[in-house]
Amino acid sequence: MHIENVGDYLKKNGIKPSVQRMKIFQYLLDHHTHPTVDDIFQNLSPEMPTLSKTTVYNTLNIFVSNNIIQEIIIEE
Repeated sequence: MHIENVGDYLKKNGIKPSVQRMKIFQYLLDHHTHPTVDDIFQNLSPEMPTLSKTTVYNTLNIFVSNNIIQEIIIEE
């Protein structure tokens, strides 16, 4: 999926485009894997020292609730 402006895309889908939300969504667009919260946190926290795992969890839940991503649950 190619999105010109992440902030506009989030707004169109009813999500306030904070810097952290835009970075997390851009990470998902750039990485065609199924990252865990830990994967996202570890990759983004060096450039965003105020990022927390709670923020990543909450942001992903917002994205799922607004149908812009799909949650995949893998049982171990």
